Amino acid sequence: MGIVSALICTRDRPEALAHAVDSLLRNESCDLEILVVDQSDGPDTQRAIARFAADSRLRYLRSATRGKGSALNEGLRAARGEVVVCTDDDCEAPAGWVAAMARTLDERPTAAVCFCNVVAPPHDKSLGYVPAYERARSRLIRSTTAFLTGRGLGAGMAVRRNAILDLGGFDEALGPGGIFPSCDDWDIAFRAVLRGWHVYETAELAIVHHGFRTFAQGREHARRDWIAIGAFSTKPLKAGHFSSALIALWEFGAGAVWPPIADLLRFRKPRGLTRILAFLEGFKLGLRTSVDRATLRFVPARPQGPQTEVADAAGATRPEERNSSARR
Repeated sequence: MGIVSALICTRDRPEALAHAVDSLLRNESCDLEILVVDQSDGPDTQRAIARFAADSRLRYLRSATRGKGSALNEGLRAARGEVVVCTDDDCEAPAGWVAAMARTLDERPTAAVCFCNVVAPPHDKSLGYVPAYERARSRLIRSTTAFLTGRGLGAGMAVRRNAILDLGGFDEALGPGGIFPSCDDWDIAFRAVLRGWHVYETAELAIVHHGFRTFAQGREHARRDWIAIGAFSTKPLKAGHFSSALIALWEFGAGAVWPPIADLLRFRKPRGLTRILAFLEGFKLGLRTSVDRATLRFVPARPQGPQTEVADAAGATRPEERNSSARR
């Protein structure tokens, strides 16, 4: 299997990140490197993981960019492994999770992306919720229409590094901190399938997500997600993949329009109107944003340049040599 790279993108969540890194370092049996791409405003994040400085498996990348898409691409370019296992800075990985994710993807040569279940820890459901994704059965996604029955979360994702770079990398306009602040995970999976790759969802593996949100926070979270979904839905149409219009229609109809209609039919106050308005806002903005037909990325994204330094957890930095798929 060779070296496996685990990637965490973070900004201003030092305590959560330290917990996530600690969980990845524990009981891993593979040849592991952990890449932390830090877009934080101050030094607190780097200080929080300085206690792991003696562990040579940890590589710290201080970034001046903004947005998860940019951070993911920086991590991909810096990674030494062909398989890159991605999670979020508010997640906790069980023992052996990185190796198991890499092995699952490695055993399916037609798949460029693998998702696992993302589960919530015990929490008070009367106060809020934790975003999660659980599938009872594993499945191999071979077509875009298969996305109608759900999609995985980037909190538990493994990708083939060279395959994703060949797609043009992650869309830097999508994801937290981007122009459209979500949907980076669904987008990369969808683009991989359009290019002829498959996506695998395993029900055998899971990672714990500690991202609790109150219901008040959830309203803004839903608005963020649906703006991005609306924008994402325009890309295949603008690039000439007209058959993919079904995805946009289904997502808008089943996820945004139907819930308030169902409430009205039950003589209840309609909920979820935010989704409709946010989807339409994102769809409108997406139509106004150029799309590269070759990569299916929004353009322009974020300006790129030599903005990353690699450091050990103690803070010693050095310029990072940019990797390319030709070196693998």
